Amino acid sequence: MEEKQALLFYTAGLFDSGGKISFRKDPRSKTSVYLHITLKAKSQDALKPIKETFGGSLRKNRKKVYLTLTHKKARDFLKTIKDYTVSSKEEIENVLKLFEVKFSNQFEKERRKKVLKDVVKEFKNTKVKHGRSSVKKIVEG
Repeated sequence: MEEKQALLFYTAGLFDSGGKISFRKDPRSKTSVYLHITLKAKSQDALKPIKETFGGSLRKNRKKVYLTLTHKKARDFLKTIKDYTVSSKEEIENVLKLFEVKFSNQFEKERRKKVLKDVVKEFKNTKVKHGRSSVKKIVEG
């Protein structure tokens, strides 16, 4: 197995076991959201090759190290590992579905809300979270 493919299997396994997908409200607008992905490990060495490949930022506390990916880096990450995951494939496909829909202008506000609502509905019993309460307000309000 080549080195890049081994890294993708390793990354997908780490994501399946402890990765988290959530939506966050984009502070630049009142109606859009972005992806926020977190991977955790016990040592920085476990996440370093993933950071070098996909980017993102490392954060450390006493017991764990976290790699955070947002926006385009998060989408690229999900697109890349989708075929290597075991338990998260369907969730990743549903998340990517939301970002495939293109919204053209300011009149698309209601359509955007409806698409977001439909996608979030599918995540009821999965590890994909709404993120903060501000995203919940967009979906429910």
